[in-house]
Amino acid sequence: MRVYEQVYEYYVKQMEEGTLASGSRMPSLRETEKMLHVSRTSVETAYLQLMADGYIYSVEKVGYFVSDMMPQAASMKAESEDGTVQTQVRYNLAAIGEDRRCSCLELWRRYMKSALRQEERLLSYAANQGEEELRREIASYVRKQRNIICSPEDIVIGAGFQSLLMILMAMVDGEKSVSFPTNDFGDGAAVFRNGGYDVRFRDKSCHIIYVTPSYMTKWGDVMSMTRRYELVVHAKEGGHLIIEDDYQNEFVFSQTPTPSLYVMSGGEQVAFLGSFSRILLPSVRISYLILPKGYRKRYEQVMHLYNQTASKAEQIALAQFLRDGHLRGHVRKNARLYENKRKVFRSLLLDAFDGRAEILFGKSGMEAELVFPREDEVVKRLQEAEIAVEVLQETKTETKLLLSCSILPEEELQQAVYAMKQAIYGAASNPSCV
Repeated sequence: MRVYEQVYEYYVKQMEEGTLASGSRMPSLRETEKMLHVSRTSVETAYLQLMADGYIYSVEKVGYFVSDMMPQAASMKAESEDGTVQTQVRYNLAAIGEDRRCSCLELWRRYMKSALRQEERLLSYAANQGEEELRREIASYVRKQRNIICSPEDIVIGAGFQSLLMILMAMVDGEKSVSFPTNDFGDGAAVFRNGGYDVRFRDKSCHIIYVTPSYMTKWGDVMSMTRRYELVVHAKEGGHLIIEDDYQNEFVFSQTPTPSLYVMSGGEQVAFLGSFSRILLPSVRISYLILPKGYRKRYEQVMHLYNQTASKAEQIALAQFLRDGHLRGHVRKNARLYENKRKVFRSLLLDAFDGRAEILFGKSGMEAELVFPREDEVVKRLQEAEIAVEVLQETKTETKLLLSCSILPEEELQQAVYAMKQAIYGAASNPSCV
């Protein structure tokens, strides 16, 4: 085992044992170097790997912290009422993440090392709006990928959407009301509630309307062209502001074009949100906001109030990564792999559960919703079989589950779906015949 892997395993064990709890601060690179008697390069590489796998995250000018999200690589364990730890899950159909075959971690690590060598730039604070080089590359990227024409001055960088939503709130005039598609948008809703907004769901009368056109439901429904036109016209006529969260657009598997609301409106009344966490690495917490037309001066009036939250080193690395064209190639490769995996997953689910459960499968993402009759005791049987799924709803008449095929390879998907069928119905068929 290489040195950086030993450092990685050391900290993973500390987290699993609870010595490093969620939210606690990690030892600094220098502290780890001295404590474990290893080189600085090994420590940096180990921390990059921990970030890539979702175990930790970085806060600019503060340090590294243990994530509160379940990492993809972690053993899925649950604590029962008597405090005992249950058995490791055999098949994880609950996790939404990246297939390891798609990972560009090794390439990204080289760009991060290059960024960390730029000492002169790293000895200064990050620009409030984000590094100009990165904003320029993002402007070029969205023009090629989404036909969005904007200036680097129209782009604001942040670590995740919450900080960007706070900045946007400071620029918005009018009634303090916002509508979200569903109550699944807890983080965004919390930001607006803390800002004094009346948070509603599926209410077009609100001043701000938050939508995810390429991921309207948890199983990947895509907003129709008719609905897009209606929404743009509604916003212009009523003076509403649309926040367009472009989540999952790169992984829409449909022949129907999915034009951005920002483009359809000419940038009027639409703020565009994009992120690199889903398409690059989950640990790269860099998101961006494209300001609506006419908002640049408003931003200039408030920008000094908001320090940059995204890592400067990551911004430098991402700018160079984009400049060299790696992201476009990475997305194309992943889209092909994911599209094939979705087809396999859908076929497996239909073979196993068609006629026994309602199967909802959209045109984007890697998830499917299954609706079972309540009397099947689906959740209990899956828990006993050590199969992890997300339970959306349990009522007297039905059970709704969300399944993700994103992290499991095709051969394990086949085994997982067969195991589900066997657990629920006692099927004794050969897994190759699922």
